[in-house]
Amino acid sequence: MQESDKCWLWGVTGVAAIVRFPALFANHFHADEALFASYARLIAVWRDPLLQTPAVDKPPLLFYSQAIFYPLFGPVEWAARLPDFIASLLLVPLVGLWAWQVYKAGKTAVFAAALIALLPLPIQFSATAFTDPLLTFFLVASLAAMRSKGPIPGFLFGLSVMTKYQAWLFLPLLVGLGWQSGWRGRDWGRWLVGFLPAMALLLLWEVARTGGVALWSTQLANFGGIRLIWSWELWPRARVWFTLWGQAAGANWLGGLLLILLVLAGIRAWRRRDQQALTTRFLLLFGLGYWLLHWLLAVPVWDRYLLPLFPILALITGYLFSFLIPHSSFLILLLLLPGAWEARNGRFPIGGYSGADQGAAVVAQSLNNAPYGTVLYDHWYSWQWRYHLFDKRVYVSWFPDPDALVEELAAFGRDGNPHYLALPHSAAARPVKRAVTQAGFRLRPVPLAAPAAIDLYEVVSTGDAR
Repeated sequence: MQESDKCWLWGVTGVAAIVRFPALFANHFHADEALFASYARLIAVWRDPLLQTPAVDKPPLLFYSQAIFYPLFGPVEWAARLPDFIASLLLVPLVGLWAWQVYKAGKTAVFAAALIALLPLPIQFSATAFTDPLLTFFLVASLAAMRSKGPIPGFLFGLSVMTKYQAWLFLPLLVGLGWQSGWRGRDWGRWLVGFLPAMALLLLWEVARTGGVALWSTQLANFGGIRLIWSWELWPRARVWFTLWGQAAGANWLGGLLLILLVLAGIRAWRRRDQQALTTRFLLLFGLGYWLLHWLLAVPVWDRYLLPLFPILALITGYLFSFLIPHSSFLILLLLLPGAWEARNGRFPIGGYSGADQGAAVVAQSLNNAPYGTVLYDHWYSWQWRYHLFDKRVYVSWFPDPDALVEELAAFGRDGNPHYLALPHSAAARPVKRAVTQAGFRLRPVPLAAPAAIDLYEVVSTGDAR
C-alpha cells in the first residue's frame, strides 16, 4: 500500500471517529444493552465475578471487557460502551487492510474503509453495549489474519466465539478463504493451537459458574428453539429485512443502490477467472447464504444481525470500485455523508438511538432517592432496572400477569412502604390498571423530568388518607 493510500486510510478513520464520538453520550441503553451492562457491573464490583446468579445466555468476553472500564470511569453508561467504541474505530482501518490483502489496490482499501466509516448501521452500533460490534471486529481480524498461516487467526476467531455464538456461522467463510489461500493440514493445526486455548477458557468459565455446560442450551431456550418459518411468514419477514437494510444505509434508495452495486460486482466477478474474482464470488455466496439463513429460520429480525455482513459488503463494493471511474466512487461516498451525519446522534431507529430505552433512565432517576423498602412492580422493563437501579434502594418485583400483581398488593401493598408501578404508555397497560383499581388501590401518576414511553405510578391504598 502506498504512503498516500495509508494517509487516506488514516483520514477516513479520523472521519469515523468524528461521526462516532457524539453517540457515546447521546442516548440511553436499549434493554439488551442495560442487561449486558448490569452483568459487567456485577463483575466490576466483585458482587458476582463469575455471573452465577443471572441466567446468562451469551459468552462473557464483552462483559469482562466492560467491567475493566467501570472502576476507571464509574457507573456511567458510556463506560460500558467503550469496548464497542474502540473496536468499531479499529474496524475501519482493519477493513481497509483486509481489502488491500484481497485486492492489492490501495484505493479499493480506502473505499471499503470509507463505507464502514460512513454507513449509518456501523455508526449507530459503534457506541453501544451490544455484543455485535465486538463480535464483528474479532471476526474481521481473524479473516484478515488468515494470510499469516499461524495461530493468530485461530485465537482471534476464538475471541469472536467468546463474544457471541453467532461467530460459528462464519466458520465456512473462514475455511473457504483458508482454502483459497492454500492452507494445508499443518496450517490448520497451527490455527487450532490458537483457537483451542480460547475455547478451553470459555469452557472453564462455564463449568466454574454452573458445574456444567449450559450456555448454549440456555440461549436456545430463550429463542424458543429453532425452526423453519411458515409460508405465511416469508413476505412479512422479507419486508422487515429490507426495511432494516434501507435504514442501515440511511435511506431506502441508498439501500437499493448498494444492492445494485452488489449485483454489478457479482456479474463482474462471474465473468472473470482471477483469484480476486473467485474471492468476491465466495464472499457474495456467503453473504447471500447468511441472509437466507436469517430469513428462513424463525429467529428474530434484528438490525444487529446485519452488522457482521457490512465488512463483507465493503469488500465486494470495493472490488467493484477497481473497475469504476474514480469520480463515480467518490460520488457514492458523497451520497453517504448526510446519513452519516444524521447517524452520529442516533437519528435512525437502529443500533443506539434516542428512543431505544423508552425512557427507563428518566423513570429510574425519579426513584434515585427512594428509601429502603421501596418496591417497583414491573412486567416489561426488568432488564433496564437491573442496570439503572443497580445500587439503589428499590426492590424490583416482576409480575407475570395482572392477577399475580393483585396477589402481591393484597399481601404487601399496605405494609407502609412506598410501592410503585411501571407501565407502558399504551393500551397494554389498561388490564393492569383495571385490576389494581378493582383490588382497592389507586394509581397516582409520578411526574417525570422528561417525556417517556413508560408511565410511573405510586400505588396507594384507597383507604390511605394521603
